[in-house]
Amino acid sequence: MNQELENVTNEPAEEQLPVVNLPESTPVNSIEETVIVEEAIAPETPVNVHPETKPEEFAPVAETTEILVEEHELESVEELPDFANLSKEDLLKTALRATQEKELEEALLIFKAVKPYLEQHIAEEKAEALAKYLEEGGDKDGFEYRGDNSKEQFLSAFTELKQRKEDARKRQEAEKQENLKKKEAILDEIKKLNESEETANSLKKLKELQGEWKKIKNVPKENIETLWESYRVLNEIFYDRLSINNELKDLDRSKNLDHKIDLIAKANELTAETNIKKALMGVKKLQEDWRYIGPVAKEASEDIWVRFKVEVDKVYTLIKSKTEELEKERHVNLEAKKELLEKAKALANFQTQRIKDWMDQSVAVNELMEAWKKTGHVPMAFRDQVWNEFRDARNGFFANKNNFFKTLHAERNANLKAKEELCAKAEAIAANPIDWNKQTDELKKLQEAWKKIGQAPEKINDAVWRRFRTACDSFFEKKSERYASQQTEQVANLTAKQALVSKLEELSASESSNNIFAELKQIQTDWNAIGFVPAAQKDSINKKYNELLDKLYGKHKQLNKDIREDRDKQNFELMAGSANGMMKLQREEKILQERIRGIKKDMETWDNNLGFFKSGNSKNPLAEQIHDKIEIAKKHVIGLEEKLKALKALRNKPAETPAAPAAEVTAE
Repeated sequence: MNQELENVTNEPAEEQLPVVNLPESTPVNSIEETVIVEEAIAPETPVNVHPETKPEEFAPVAETTEILVEEHELESVEELPDFANLSKEDLLKTALRATQEKELEEALLIFKAVKPYLEQHIAEEKAEALAKYLEEGGDKDGFEYRGDNSKEQFLSAFTELKQRKEDARKRQEAEKQENLKKKEAILDEIKKLNESEETANSLKKLKELQGEWKKIKNVPKENIETLWESYRVLNEIFYDRLSINNELKDLDRSKNLDHKIDLIAKANELTAETNIKKALMGVKKLQEDWRYIGPVAKEASEDIWVRFKVEVDKVYTLIKSKTEELEKERHVNLEAKKELLEKAKALANFQTQRIKDWMDQSVAVNELMEAWKKTGHVPMAFRDQVWNEFRDARNGFFANKNNFFKTLHAERNANLKAKEELCAKAEAIAANPIDWNKQTDELKKLQEAWKKIGQAPEKINDAVWRRFRTACDSFFEKKSERYASQQTEQVANLTAKQALVSKLEELSASESSNNIFAELKQIQTDWNAIGFVPAAQKDSINKKYNELLDKLYGKHKQLNKDIREDRDKQNFELMAGSANGMMKLQREEKILQERIRGIKKDMETWDNNLGFFKSGNSKNPLAEQIHDKIEIAKKHVIGLEEKLKALKALRNKPAETPAAPAAEVTAE
């Protein structure tokens, strides 16, 4: 009885392929800890069949688990889309769509790949919201970020996906136990075939049992070798005993040959596959199918196996080549990211007191982040290290920035308090203007103090400035209105006084002295009844008025002392009867006293000067001139003292009539 033995137990191992990495690790404040198994791809070597001398002997290949590439292998070779440039909304849609359209394992991989980018978007939105909150005067301790529900949606879907995986794992464990029982039952059936007499249906029955065995996939890992060894031994025993129906065996071997030729063609097609994941899963599936195809004719056995192995080796060479290309690209990306890392580290300790500089550097840091996203993956061995260093540098910059704005916020709050105090003072002045000149000076001092105070929180800075300016504008508008009305009145008063001066000029030019006293008395009465004139013309008009009066009184000698005293008395009475009359009399009294003291002081000086002249030289012209000045001064002092006496008598006299309208009185 001829046998064909396919042996895989001593097959040489393939060289391991380089590791292919997933996207960068999770950013700060990770939603959850992501564990990625770093395991090199150790592709299963093709079945290496060596024909033996027993041409008809069939020995099925070693049992394997279900043909499904392990998750860590997919992570190593997965060519996922580039998620770096997707928006937060698109990332969420991609993940949620994967739960509906992708297989469980692939969906989990997509979730793990999407997660760091989604978290980065959320972290950046939170950082931007916090920065804006602080710039507007908010307190960091009171900040509460309320973004959309993207994070919750993602977590919910991710949790559901992982629960599905856990449920599937439990089902698979139960299924493995059930499959174990089924395979043990099949072994019992094959054993019965071996113990019973050979019939025409024996081979058919074995084929049916082999088909059932092939359909049953996963069994507990610890039972795989035992089951397979038992299965292999029982099959060999059956074929050793098989001696009939050679035609059926030849037909079966022919069909097996056709199946294996078909697998060779499919393996050849995989050499054109550009997707590493598809190529890896495809070649594993072909290897698994090869194992379950029975023996072929002895003369074709070695050739068909060599052809299959050549094609499978081509696929693994392709996978290895593409993986090495990816690894080279990732080393290039590593160098690019190291450059970005150095730039980020240079900004990690950035310090300034200028808001604009912080804003400009924030743009630069965010540009580094965008460049980082656009740079492809790096070798897995460096992935966590470079990302963590970049993340720490970036976080260091934003921590310094947040501390700056926190300090700035405290300073601006203090500035706000100081400005509000100035507002209150300005509003109090504007609400009750009394002493316009004094309050104007006070308000100007408040304005100077305002200029020295720094900026208040941005969201209220303009409002507090408008409040202060409104108070200032209100005061100065009231002042302008008041002085505008006063100016019109003063111009009219000036015209009236100019008319009285004109009358005095006419009287001065006239030689007649009839009723001169009455006319002068009326002019004085009218003059004192007139109010203030513009300050610029006040001194000149008063000086002219007094000079003309003195000229007229000097011209008319008949106006004796009594007349002059009467004139002074009338003048004082008019002054007392005006608005604030007593204050004006007090001021006039003070002026008279100052004039008397001044003249007496001059007299003392002149008298001292006479001591410089020699005794007996009294006829010296200069000495005579000083004597004359002293005599005139004495007479002037007597006259002023008489006026002062009359003024004091009037001031001490009880008031009998209400005060007259305001008038401006000027001392002679």
